[in-house]
Amino acid sequence: MRTLVGTLVAILSALFTIGISAAQGGASEAASRSLIGALNGAGLESIATPDPTDPGAFVAALHIKGGQLLVVRARHPSVGALSARLSARQFRDAYMDLQATPTPQGKVFVMDSGANGLPSDADPPANVDVVYKDGTRQTIFNGARARKLTDDVYLKELHDADVEYTRLLNVLQSAIAAEAFARKGAQFQ
Repeated sequence: MRTLVGTLVAILSALFTIGISAAQGGASEAASRSLIGALNGAGLESIATPDPTDPGAFVAALHIKGGQLLVVRARHPSVGALSARLSARQFRDAYMDLQATPTPQGKVFVMDSGANGLPSDADPPANVDVVYKDGTRQTIFNGARARKLTDDVYLKELHDADVEYTRLLNVLQSAIAAEAFARKGAQFQ
């Protein structure tokens, strides 16, 4: 029981630290590293969970080792079916369902091409990341000059995207932590 409480305290402490760094610029870098570590530690390549800020919406991620971290947040017309997939730990299927949702309003899709968070400045990054909103509005993060924007305009877009992406990564990190906690608790019963 003591180990279980210690694990919970460590998880909450890590999430608190990530939350504090989310208030600063470029927080998705640490959050993506943390999520990938948690996925690897749990032996998962994907995770999905309800979005706690929006009933009926879900968040899912698929990590392609050595390449990309793909994160989607969307509503799905069959909340019951998606919830059943989560209960059955069919996270990759839930991810695919969210990608294919016919409900584009409020959908966010992040292609983190280096699996290293969104870039933190206006210079051209090593990996180009793309964020889609409402299923169609595309924002490419490949540097302010490449997009012919001022640094201020580019950095504002980048900051807004980074805050939302970090939030989604933290939601997914919490889901992995909760699942690990539930599995450990089940072992002690």
